[in-house]
Amino acid sequence: MIKSLHLVFKFPVDYTIYGGKTNTIIEHKELCETKGRLIWGQGSKRKNSAVSEKNRARIKKQIKNSNETYSFFLANNKGQRELYVGKMINIYDKGEIPDGSPLKDFIPRYYACNVGTPDDIDNGFVDVTTFFRIDTKHLDNITLESNGNKILSVNNSSSVFLVNINKELEKLLIELLRNPEAKFQYEVEQEDVPHVEIADDQPKAKPSKTSINSLISYKRDSKTSKKAIILASYLCEIDASHKDFISKVTKENYVEAHHLIPMEFQDNFAQSIDVEANIVSLCVGCHKKLHHAEYGVIKTLIEKLYDNRFGRLKDCNIGLTKEELLSYYK
Repeated sequence: MIKSLHLVFKFPVDYTIYGGKTNTIIEHKELCETKGRLIWGQGSKRKNSAVSEKNRARIKKQIKNSNETYSFFLANNKGQRELYVGKMINIYDKGEIPDGSPLKDFIPRYYACNVGTPDDIDNGFVDVTTFFRIDTKHLDNITLESNGNKILSVNNSSSVFLVNINKELEKLLIELLRNPEAKFQYEVEQEDVPHVEIADDQPKAKPSKTSINSLISYKRDSKTSKKAIILASYLCEIDASHKDFISKVTKENYVEAHHLIPMEFQDNFAQSIDVEANIVSLCVGCHKKLHHAEYGVIKTLIEKLYDNRFGRLKDCNIGLTKEELLSYYK
């Protein structure tokens, strides 16, 4: 059985253009979160295609046959490795996206203007519906198709690699992509946020909207959720004695981020509710209770959380009564 073919792109985070620098990750991540789709162009001084016609055809066939196909983006961020993944829906060769194409709407502006023009230096594009960070330990689960060696064993100057992935990584990606909430909690865990001791409780503008599987919703910032968890010292805010297990990522008690006022009700508020004051740290059991328990159980938990957060929410110009909050959980 032929293994599915995937791609790895190596790139520096800081990209110099027009005499200034831009953060490649931020540019691509924000676009994907806003539009639910992203086209990544891989710049190169080489004139030949980043991926051969034969392998592009193979990838297109995989996608057509509903075989999960991924692009991995291996970043060099000031000497530190970061790994991101995108689920592919298409692949294009150099010159296949002409100037004026509507596809350019899914390319970050800082280089989209050059795509399809004589100044275009990209020799390949991948079209993906996700762009999120995964643990760099999974680099051990990615191997070169040509010889089976791990991707980290490569020392040449190439920036695009044909790879296979093992069952462990394949299973993780399928699980995350089928469960948006699990994916968000995973992203929160992966965020490398400096230690914070003081909450940033002040009014903020509403977040932008994002499109996931054609559903429009308000964007949740995983870094904000991670800060809320750090401020809670990785403890459950229902009961600090709830300690299930130590996270292999953070090496701390595993907890999850929960928006006390659910993000689906953002339209009811003039200010952002994606703020630390509205995000509580919960153990897995308490988090599941708020989503799946009978209302009587939920009511007791929400009342406790509301009493603890009322003042902080007010500082963020988020006003609601306890009864209004409870109505969101009925």
